[in-house]
Amino acid sequence: MQNAVTFIPKTIRTLITSSAESDGKLTVTARRQLKQQADRRKAATIQYEDQRADDLTEVADESVDIVISLQAAERMRDNGLDWKKSVQEAARVLKPGGRLLFAEATNIDGVNYLDYVQNLYTMRVGEDDELAPESDEDDVRYPVFDEIGSDDVDLVIVPHVAGVAIKAMDAGLTPAERAAKAAQEEKDRLADLSIAAFERGNKKRRKKKKKKTDEEA
Repeated sequence: MQNAVTFIPKTIRTLITSSAESDGKLTVTARRQLKQQADRRKAATIQYEDQRADDLTEVADESVDIVISLQAAERMRDNGLDWKKSVQEAARVLKPGGRLLFAEATNIDGVNYLDYVQNLYTMRVGEDDELAPESDEDDVRYPVFDEIGSDDVDLVIVPHVAGVAIKAMDAGLTPAERAAKAAQEEKDRLADLSIAAFERGNKKRRKKKKKKTDEEA
């Protein structure tokens, strides 16, 4: 957690903490190191919250710009937390266009971390919706993260993957809202085409008028 202070951009105003510990509390060492890093860097204000990384009870939906997960998944597993749920929670609290920055073990108990992030969907079934890694064929699914960049890194002995996943701008929209958005985008596209055609016509008319004036002169 203490590395997060040096990892985030200085433009971030507030850093909200969570913990990979079973009780959801930061260790005394982590708190001290966070404070030291924050004081030295003069960057984000730290908002200390006693909450588990797989249950961000103190963070509202779509309210944060960046979620950082640095070598936390294995520690969560060891402490009885659900690292997969932590990814789902990250997706829940991120604003559309928000970033999940991660550096995690490539595989955790046979599950590939990057594959899990890439295959996380917003699942719409009737009026219900939830974040899920998979769904039935009849369910309506939309990817939560529409852009993901990553690279393999060697940390100690265990292979790790580091990267950034960008939450889709329409990840929280219902099918009806998506349809309305698509219709509006098409309407805007047609309007742009009409304006462009009108401007081209005006340009041609001005050229003809100028040519006629030159000939009369």
